[in-house]
Amino acid sequence: MMSKRFSLLLLAAAFLVGCGPSKIPSDFTNNGLNNTGSELDPRGSGFSTMADRIRQGNIPPEAILTTVYFEFDKYTVDAKERTKLDAIAAKAKTTKLIIAGYTDHFGTPEYNLGLSDKRAQSTREYLVKLGCNTNNTEVMALGSQQADPNASGRQSGAKDRKAVVVDANYSGPVTAPAGKPAAKPAGTPAPRSNAPTPAPVTAL
Repeated sequence: MMSKRFSLLLLAAAFLVGCGPSKIPSDFTNNGLNNTGSELDPRGSGFSTMADRIRQGNIPPEAILTTVYFEFDKYTVDAKERTKLDAIAAKAKTTKLIIAGYTDHFGTPEYNLGLSDKRAQSTREYLVKLGCNTNNTEVMALGSQQADPNASGRQSGAKDRKAVVVDANYSGPVTAPAGKPAAKPAGTPAPRSNAPTPAPVTAL
C-alpha cells in the first residue's frame, strides 16, 4: 500500500513540474503584434525606445539607415533594392537594428500584417548574409496601420510597401510628426525682450 502511495506522489510531483511556466524559445521574436511590455517581451535593452517611436510613426530621419521597397503583394527583396542594403552593411554591422515592415491599405488587416512581417524578415535575412549579427536585429510587423488610406491604386500605394531599417541605438532628437510642432523642453524660459518696460499708467 505504501509503495502504491509513494508512486502516486511521484506522479503528482512529475505532473506539477511539467506544468510549470514554459521557457521562451531562444529563437523567439516579438514582431510587435502584441507588445505589452510584459515579461514575455524578449526585446533586449536598446530596442524598446526606438520600437515605441516606430509604432507611433515618429522615427527620427537620422535613425533610418535605408528604406527598401517591394512590388505589390511581394516580399522578396529585388536586386535594385539590395544595393541599398549593400551600401549600409558597414554601419549595420556595428549597431542594433530594427527592421519594420509595412504594406499598403489593400487587403485585410490580418493578411497585411503577415505580409509586412515577411518583408521585414526577408530584409533581415539579407542583412545577416552581409554579416550582421542576428542577435542585434529585431523585426516589427506594422501591416497597413500607417498606410495612406486615400491611395486609390497600386501605384499610389507603392510608397507604403516597404521595410525600413532603423538604427535602434540612435539617441538624438525626435522629429515631430508632420503638422505637429516639436515639443519645447520643460523649463525653457520665455525669450527676453530688449524693449524698455513701459511705465505704469496712473489714473487721473
